[in-house]
Amino acid sequence: MQILILNPPAQYTVVEHPDEHGEEFLEADSFGEFPPLGALYVMTYAQAHTTGHSFHFIDCVAEGVGHDTLAARVAAIRPDVVGITSFTIGLVDVVKAARTVRAIVPDVHLCLGGHHPIAFPFEAAELPEFDSIVVGEGEVAFTDLLKALEKGEDFTGILGVYTKESIGRWRGQGFADKRFLNRVTVPPAYVEDVDSLPIVDRRPIRHVRYRNILGVTDDLATILSSRGCPYRCTFCDVPYKSYRPRDPDKVLDEVEACQALGYKEFRFYDDLFNINEAKVMAFCDAIERRGLKFVWDFRGRVNGVTYDSLVRAKTCGLRMISFGVETGSDLGLRELKKGTTVTKVADAFRWCRELGIVTVADFIIGLPFEKTVADVKRNLSFLVGLDPDYAQISILTLYPNTELYDQGVAKGLVDAEAWRRWVLDPKPGFKVDHWEEHLDLATLVKLQKGAYRSFYFRPRYILRSLMQTGSLYELAAKAKGALTLLNLNKRCA
Repeated sequence: MQILILNPPAQYTVVEHPDEHGEEFLEADSFGEFPPLGALYVMTYAQAHTTGHSFHFIDCVAEGVGHDTLAARVAAIRPDVVGITSFTIGLVDVVKAARTVRAIVPDVHLCLGGHHPIAFPFEAAELPEFDSIVVGEGEVAFTDLLKALEKGEDFTGILGVYTKESIGRWRGQGFADKRFLNRVTVPPAYVEDVDSLPIVDRRPIRHVRYRNILGVTDDLATILSSRGCPYRCTFCDVPYKSYRPRDPDKVLDEVEACQALGYKEFRFYDDLFNINEAKVMAFCDAIERRGLKFVWDFRGRVNGVTYDSLVRAKTCGLRMISFGVETGSDLGLRELKKGTTVTKVADAFRWCRELGIVTVADFIIGLPFEKTVADVKRNLSFLVGLDPDYAQISILTLYPNTELYDQGVAKGLVDAEAWRRWVLDPKPGFKVDHWEEHLDLATLVKLQKGAYRSFYFRPRYILRSLMQTGSLYELAAKAKGALTLLNLNKRCA
């Protein structure tokens, strides 16, 4: 069979952070593109555990394949099975891409995977464009689906694979498993032993140069050293609560495989890389034992680093950490269930500054406990005081399957059925909800823009940023970011 794995275009992605004109405040490509690792894992596993099939991979986002050109790519392949990865906010593009495929190959089996089916399993199964959905981690499930389709066998008994009919038995039944967020409502596919998965085959995307505005090159590889996150932050809907680390040597096998393909910059894209000091130290031990040299960064939590672990990581090539700070008071951190304190936040940023590790502070405004403009500005002052190298300031977006969303529904701030109605019939123009109990969106947008300007246009910050620039790519990325903010400034005037 001809198998196509598709990351659909991103032309109609739901606007998460609108400006006063209703447009996206910062476009998605302002931050760059990342390889769709989940879809690549699925294809790699299926290649390793089936025979006689030809596999194809299209990353429409990074390759610049729009809906107008997708048909020609599909016609050249004429696939028998297509797996489309998805996020709920990109559902319009997902459905449109599926219709394009069906028009070219009417008898194709279309399977929907990715994040959307685990967030909205019943609604996903009802989408008429798809013959099946995979809920959860798709490596084994999609491979078993291919085997069943090849043999003409029933596939509805495969864990995590559902149709509109087969998923019906779970309606109203309830499902509970401590390995998953309690809002996961049907049994999902799941990989307990992540070390059993083969190294991701990046050859199908090697012609694409992935870049990120915070990187040092325009050729970035992303890697997972673990899956899952045990924390239960009130704004997050990561469904996998069981933390499953990979063996450090297997991770480094993957680094070496990427180096053999020419990659030089590595981003660990785990939900949580540094669950504790021991994880970081063990990784550094493995790097030193093998004598590897590479530049890397990760996303993490301040309560998972220590000074000693940062010293080791820096000597082993660590360049940057992106910390989820979110807010600047102990009360706020408790409300968000972050499991840390402002003292720990400040310590982590101070240590990184001393050691020369680049820092990114991810921050949120428009939180329920920010009742006045002064509250928001006080939290933003904490952010400036941390003096990170980069700041990403978001307005709180209320997503289903999160505690904050449920609180918004209880207060009447959110229409509890709005998302369900939309995912059953996705069309452009859907508006996400923000916490507007105290401050309206226009005020929050104004505060967000002001915060970006005041943070990035400080003379001291500009001078330091220029002095730290180590490549032409970095310089170009920073110039692009500055132009974006200057344009924002004009629109805000």
